[in-house]
Amino acid sequence: MSDRARLAAYKAFRRTCEGAYSNLLGKEEDLSELDRAFAESIALGTLERKLTLEYIAAPYIKKDTDEATLYLLLTGLYQVFYMDRVPDSAACDETVRIAAGLFGRGKAGFVNAVMRSAVRAKAQRLRAVGEAGGHIAASMNRSLYEMLKLQYPEKIDAICGSLFGKADVYLRVNTLVSLPEEVAILTGGEVAGEKTVLCREARGAVKNIDSGKYFIQGAGSQRAVEWLGAESGETIIDVCAAPGGKCLGAAIDMRNEGKIYAFDLHEKKLPLIKNAAAKLGINIIETAVNDAKNAKSGFLGKADGVICDVPCSGTGEMRSKPEIKYKDPRAFEGLYKTQREIINAAAKYLKQGGRMIYSTCSINRYENEETVARFIAENPGFSLVREQLSLPCGAEGEGFYTAEIKREKAL
Repeated sequence: MSDRARLAAYKAFRRTCEGAYSNLLGKEEDLSELDRAFAESIALGTLERKLTLEYIAAPYIKKDTDEATLYLLLTGLYQVFYMDRVPDSAACDETVRIAAGLFGRGKAGFVNAVMRSAVRAKAQRLRAVGEAGGHIAASMNRSLYEMLKLQYPEKIDAICGSLFGKADVYLRVNTLVSLPEEVAILTGGEVAGEKTVLCREARGAVKNIDSGKYFIQGAGSQRAVEWLGAESGETIIDVCAAPGGKCLGAAIDMRNEGKIYAFDLHEKKLPLIKNAAAKLGINIIETAVNDAKNAKSGFLGKADGVICDVPCSGTGEMRSKPEIKYKDPRAFEGLYKTQREIINAAAKYLKQGGRMIYSTCSINRYENEETVARFIAENPGFSLVREQLSLPCGAEGEGFYTAEIKREKAL
């Protein structure tokens, strides 16, 4: 592989460490398909193992090592410790060559010393990772690891072990114009249900995305739409709609007959929904700006169904978005109040007998079961019909929570 691929991987990894999203990796220009795939593997793999790699490198790193040099070292060490097909000599030589071009000969010498020392102690450092266990082996923020361990004591190892490697990509078939078998052929995927196709590679999923025959939607999100059970002629309200996957799925289930109101706090996100709907041939979705914490006047008691997919920590998506693994759960605490406010406001849209789907892409029980239980306890006119939590170590490869809530009494 060329050093250009390794340089692209370093730049992408650094951008993510500085705040970019991991799904922006691998977009460098002038890379062959093979080099782009190699760069993406290094960048995402280094991000997945960032804390573990820092632990491996710790004995050799100076206190005054700047972040840019450390980021490059981590991409090199990832190749040495976790990419079996990359010779250690190639990982070392290319990392040092990149360091010389970026930082000069002095820092290149330091990078060379660290890489060679780590290679010599490879078995010892891997053994140290295994002995450290816990959040070090999982490459996860210690507090987040401890919180999940407390919530899932018997499954914590399986959860953490499932967060390495590429996730499968699920497609929602636009059954208004296509069939799963057709979409499977178009994308190189496999039929996984009457409305679902599974792709093992993201490239297959995106190469014909503009055909309007499908869109990308996780298995958990598809289940949420299925539980909603939207039917032709109904009125559906999506309170946190952008980017629009769930209301698009509902519109397809409704055979594009009825009305869907897609609300979102951010006006700039509404075109995402409109454009996606147009591509799919859907015209029953009306978008509007609204803060989901406050029910929009004129719609109270009008909806047959409500989609309440609230802002969440995203801990169910740590495999596809490994940057989430390094968040301190204290940063989630503000979400809990927001989620309670949103579910309380969203419930006001339901008519008697209507159903609301509350969902998150989180595996944090505070955002899921506890939020729903509190809502039911404080609102006797509503009942919990069913709920389901999927963990990343399950067949779907992602964490997702879904609850169906029914309005038993009118306003």
